[in-house]
Amino acid sequence: MNILLSLKLNLLCGDDIANSQPLQAALITAVNTGKRAFLGGIYVCMPEHTSLAISWPNAKYLNDVVTALGGKIVDMVDPGNFTLTFGLKASSDKNELQVVCNSWQGGVMVDEESTLKSSGVLPMGGIFAAGFAVSLAFLKMSGINIAVCDNSKGVSLWRPDLHWLHNEASGPESKLLPKKYWLLGLGHLGQAFLWNISMLPYSDKSQVKFLLQDYDKLVAANWSAGLLSNLPDANFNKTRVCAAWLEERGFETAITERAFDENTKRSKEEPYLALCGFDTAASRIPLENAGFDHIVEAGLGANLGTFDVISLHTFPNGYKSPEELWGDSDEANNEINEVIHETLKHFDHEKCGIIPLEIAGKALSASFVGACAGAMVIAECLRGLAGGKRYDKLTIQLRNIEKTASFVNVCGNYTIELSRNGFVAGF
Repeated sequence: MNILLSLKLNLLCGDDIANSQPLQAALITAVNTGKRAFLGGIYVCMPEHTSLAISWPNAKYLNDVVTALGGKIVDMVDPGNFTLTFGLKASSDKNELQVVCNSWQGGVMVDEESTLKSSGVLPMGGIFAAGFAVSLAFLKMSGINIAVCDNSKGVSLWRPDLHWLHNEASGPESKLLPKKYWLLGLGHLGQAFLWNISMLPYSDKSQVKFLLQDYDKLVAANWSAGLLSNLPDANFNKTRVCAAWLEERGFETAITERAFDENTKRSKEEPYLALCGFDTAASRIPLENAGFDHIVEAGLGANLGTFDVISLHTFPNGYKSPEELWGDSDEANNEINEVIHETLKHFDHEKCGIIPLEIAGKALSASFVGACAGAMVIAECLRGLAGGKRYDKLTIQLRNIEKTASFVNVCGNYTIELSRNGFVAGF
């Protein structure tokens, strides 16, 4: 906690942010994720009365959203903090990155002019870019990987199999957006899915329906990873908190507060599209038998070396079924972080080996990784409605993003996978 409290993050904005929906999505994502890792504070220098280009309830200016999310608006930033710039070229300072994005592409530039125009109306490129930039800043300033900010890099959510600045990586402006969603799990990842969806440019949000499924309550510890989690919400059901957040933005919701299992079946007019963010392998095994036409599933790494690994799968008719992927998983043998285990043993005055062992076996999670995973999942859905490539599996590690692995479905492009789920026109 002492280390985290010493970390501070600057967000420096140029005038261009007033006219860019992806850049605005990036800025508020940087505030929302940054405050949960850089506990010394998020300091935002931005033009006064910046026009709001994205949808946000009860806000007139972008400045209002920044403040509501916990950013501290200042006239000048402290050069001793790590700095992310939006709509401004990053300086040659070794602790500065420029966040660049459009609808489908997102990344960071290091002391060079960006060729990427911050155009478009979709939020995913901006949300990914912000989560990615905050992750790099955190990896460096925490000492986990001090070389991670040394070069420009990013990803195309339209074509993750290509270099992120390739001519064919920009993607179309999608005019079709999903009409219905079934959210399976409302923890770290489920909340990140909703954060991304909430900024999609729906022309009429009242036509969009969510079925939210989770049986758990929020606890104070969820604040560090959940993008919709706030400390006053502790002990409230996750479904109720997420439903209230969506309804404030004009969406329609229904909830189910039971575990997803082999007895869960989609029926009648319920969503044909499921977004899955479970944190256990066993929970995913019944996915293909629930009656969904299309499932997009995401999972994350769990320890210090893999917590920024994002793995995405699509079902059914993928290269492997959930049973084939996770049926042999033995979750009883959690990986133990030996560094944490050895450190905590020295503080175990009662000589009880269980406490250090339990803590050393806990999974690590970070909100900035969830933001990136959410952008990937929602991009997969929109790519489906735009007839783009379907990926059976995508694997990205944020600190090694150049080594992104992608596996295209045997059929190549999407066809009718999302047709019965319906669509709503965007702006």
